[in-house]
Amino acid sequence: MITIKDIARAVGVAPSTVARALANHPHVHENTKARIREEAARLGYVAHAPARAMRGGHSGLIGLMIPDIRNDFYSTAAQAIAEACAASGLQVVLSITNDDVARERDQLRGLVSARCAGVIVVPTAAPNRESLALLQQIPHVQFIRRSRAIRAPWFGIDDAAATRIAAAHLLHLGHRRIAYVGGDLALSTGADRFRSFEQTLKSHRVAVPRGLCAHGPGDAGSGANATRAVLAANPRPTALVLAGSRLTVGALDAVRELGLDVPRELSVVGFNDSGALGWWGKGVTSVGLPVRDIAVACAAGLLGVLRGAGGSGDPTSGPPAAATFEPFLVERGSTASLVANSRKRAA
Repeated sequence: MITIKDIARAVGVAPSTVARALANHPHVHENTKARIREEAARLGYVAHAPARAMRGGHSGLIGLMIPDIRNDFYSTAAQAIAEACAASGLQVVLSITNDDVARERDQLRGLVSARCAGVIVVPTAAPNRESLALLQQIPHVQFIRRSRAIRAPWFGIDDAAATRIAAAHLLHLGHRRIAYVGGDLALSTGADRFRSFEQTLKSHRVAVPRGLCAHGPGDAGSGANATRAVLAANPRPTALVLAGSRLTVGALDAVRELGLDVPRELSVVGFNDSGALGWWGKGVTSVGLPVRDIAVACAAGLLGVLRGAGGSGDPTSGPPAAATFEPFLVERGSTASLVANSRKRAA
């Protein structure tokens, strides 16, 4: 392995000069820095991250803690965050929690032990005490979900607006018996989305039958099961609002399995406008999210924390910031006027 001493010998300077040059120390002349960097590249020198961390620095790694990489939203966000961090010389390490509190704690232990520069975390519903203590040891920001127990900047979407847009679209089309499949109400995202759905229907004097609303884990399997349950109601709902990316995938499988004609028998509004939704049937009307914008802003927010006052990167030094991004409706062929459908059936 090429070392700093090898570079120093080739350039004819002291090893300490090489170390300072590679760290871009201002006391080393720019010409000397250029010579040293050129020789380091020629020799194939790679900095030893653990040794640098032991000297009191960080490893140059950024931990990205997400619940599920199969979710199109998180995979797209991970790509954007990795690109933004790479532009600042940092490398993203992916940690999958599966929304398990113990796994969340274990992943945080590993990131702190590896001297990560910082962490972007999508928190579980109730991080345990050790997880909260570990987060205090490392600069961090919250992504998408917001936990009151974590005092750190947050970057996410206006969850209330997302389901308000979906419900309002269906109400405008004349639907009144609208079903809802959403995530865990213990999570900020699940609670905010359902609360807004209820409020939107109530503002139009439309009842929210509990038998038409289902909540649970945000995976495709639970989305399919919940959709089968709400569509088994008698009379069956004429429209369905989905409040999660993976829930949408599972729900569409269930709708196809049941053989329902969309939108003649059932109007559907999906969540997170992934590319696949444009190809399903006549295309799925969905709530679009500015995924890359949120992810890039989140990465920039963490870099800002790392450059915080005194270089401490302490997110608790002041009130936590928040950046909210607006969702939007993408209309396709999965929704239709209830009146128009009634006329077709009568004909």
